[in-house]
Amino acid sequence: MLSIRKFKEWTNPFLVRISPILFRQLLLFMKIYHFFYRGNKKKELVSLRVQLRVGIKHLYRVYSNPRRTVWTTMFVPSEILFPMGLYPFCLEIGAALFAGLGQSPKGLIEAESYGVPTDICSFHRSAIGQAFRRLFPKNILQVATTTLCDNNTKTTKICESITGKETIVIDVPYEADEYSIKYLAKQLEDFTKQLESVTGRKMEQKAFEKAIEYSNLTREKIIEVNELRKDPYCPSLGSRALGFMFPAYLLIGSKLSLEFFSSLAAELREKIAENKKDPNKKPPENLIRILWLELKPYFKLDLLTDLEREHGVKIVFEETNYVYWEKLDPQNPYESLAKKLINSHYNGPLERRVEVTKKLAREYKADGVIVFSTWGCRRNNAAVPTLKREFNKLGYPFLSLDGDCIDDHNYMPGQFSTRIEGFLEMLRGRKATIPQRETCAVGGV
Repeated sequence: MLSIRKFKEWTNPFLVRISPILFRQLLLFMKIYHFFYRGNKKKELVSLRVQLRVGIKHLYRVYSNPRRTVWTTMFVPSEILFPMGLYPFCLEIGAALFAGLGQSPKGLIEAESYGVPTDICSFHRSAIGQAFRRLFPKNILQVATTTLCDNNTKTTKICESITGKETIVIDVPYEADEYSIKYLAKQLEDFTKQLESVTGRKMEQKAFEKAIEYSNLTREKIIEVNELRKDPYCPSLGSRALGFMFPAYLLIGSKLSLEFFSSLAAELREKIAENKKDPNKKPPENLIRILWLELKPYFKLDLLTDLEREHGVKIVFEETNYVYWEKLDPQNPYESLAKKLINSHYNGPLERRVEVTKKLAREYKADGVIVFSTWGCRRNNAAVPTLKREFNKLGYPFLSLDGDCIDDHNYMPGQFSTRIEGFLEMLRGRKATIPQRETCAVGGV
């Protein structure tokens, strides 16, 4: 792990004289390091420190290698970037990171001062603001996909005016038919050629196959983790698992992602075995089991942690950690990656997402469903009434929490507490009067 001593050695007076901008970046990186380390060093699971280590290692690489760093949006396939020696920096994940550092208000104000509308997603507004503030690493180009929303392309185009670098857009089709897969596969192949032209780096076949292998092995480990989490003796992960998007989406195709999920799977297996042998580690009775949809607030707020520690709640799973894609074919990598992008339950018809989330509620024996409806996300907020109706048909109580993932001005703690307490009280009443496994057979609420 990178040491504080190393950071102090780097930030010496000579460095300040030759590069004030680099000095400020290193100071920022020290803040990031302290933030992650402070937040994770006392965690129950040692593997979460592995997540810390691989995350810091990747962040160091993107800040240290501007000619290898590519700004991306969610779902840009990292499996194409890593084998070319390129490092992705996801704008939405960057916004979440800086929210945790308390930098969102400044970024949002900065974006507004440049005319960015205040009614769009705060992930994108904050990312644009931090880019204008020059807090994001320097890059060689921007890449966006048209999924999850049209803000991706707009944000990267604005960033293009900041960085002066080219933007590449990958158009992800709506329907998962043969024509769409071929159309997207050809785009991904052309995307690789564009990367070669812009960066001067070549896609070596062996390196590409290795990245596909890393991706497939990571996929297997994520599936293993997801299965282990069904065991009642599995340590609670819900309050932390929404941070797994960093290694599962951004780092996939690299050794770093495989390292973390391999460590997590091994530790969970060990913890489950230990807990089953210890008579004092029986699963608590009457836990409220929650399926969590969408994301969470990423500013300094332990909403999910408080739910699990103080309210007898276990977040049994999160839809962001569902493995929706098939194993990639190293002989047909572009077609495989095209299928992965198109078949996401966040892409295409809403019915796909409804079926996936209902399946998760059944598999993880949820007592209720909570969706965090971040203000400004039209894609999710438009889906909430349909999700609520479909879950109610199956007898699952459904709560939509209105708030914001990035902007703490849109967080109302009193309203949150009141609504959550009322929802949990209702769930406890149901569990007391209805046998646990019959809960889903009753009418909607």
